[in-house]
Amino acid sequence: MASIDCDLAKYLEKNVSMKNTLVRKFIQYSLLLGMVFFMLGGCQQTVEKPKTESAFLLPEVVTLEGFKLENAQLGEFGVDNLKEKWSLFFFGYTHCPDVCPTELYMMAEMMRAIERNSPVDVQPPQVVFVSVDPQRDTLESLQQYASFYHSSFIGITGPQPSVDQLVQVMGVFYERVYHRNGEVVIIDSDKGIPAELENSYLINHSASIFLLNPRGELQAIFAPPHDPNKMIRDLAVIQTAWR
Repeated sequence: MASIDCDLAKYLEKNVSMKNTLVRKFIQYSLLLGMVFFMLGGCQQTVEKPKTESAFLLPEVVTLEGFKLENAQLGEFGVDNLKEKWSLFFFGYTHCPDVCPTELYMMAEMMRAIERNSPVDVQPPQVVFVSVDPQRDTLESLQQYASFYHSSFIGITGPQPSVDQLVQVMGVFYERVYHRNGEVVIIDSDKGIPAELENSYLINHSASIFLLNPRGELQAIFAPPHDPNKMIRDLAVIQTAWR
């Protein structure tokens, strides 16, 4: 059987701490996804890739067929909203205590740096924040939350099955949890959220940022930690190579 794409394995090992249980699960999930999508028969590169500092370029783009979520201002949001522009997707939820505020602030800093006449030629990306928690995140509150960090940010969500369909295609990890007697308990997604936990659960989720090209295809993944200047330089390199 063909081996997993070794660049992905090495990249994740280099950039992500193995001490965090959530991150370990994300790495395992990413490698499993790699077995499905990115079997190449070895680690030899047959096509030269652009040299990037923090982005992992997928050996083959992933097509997002038929995904439809919603935005408070735009209404239905799907592949057509991704055409002719570069997009950065980040998945989380508005009640997130740490990861989401950190990453959204970082991307806002990146956008402001681009707007201040970046030293490299880069097309400003469309930043899309996808809520995996439609039970609590209304369209209005989600857009208000996203635009707090930068006025151009777009918040989208939809019925849980529609959200999960996009999550699976893009290889995103998340799980609902709560704390009991000092332990983290995972909520079974098939059984739903217990009534007594409807407003108190947390969501563990991956912190990767996903780059989509102007055809609406998944082109690259930025694994944490993220640096806005490195991301700008990588965006410029990827955009130039794509033209």
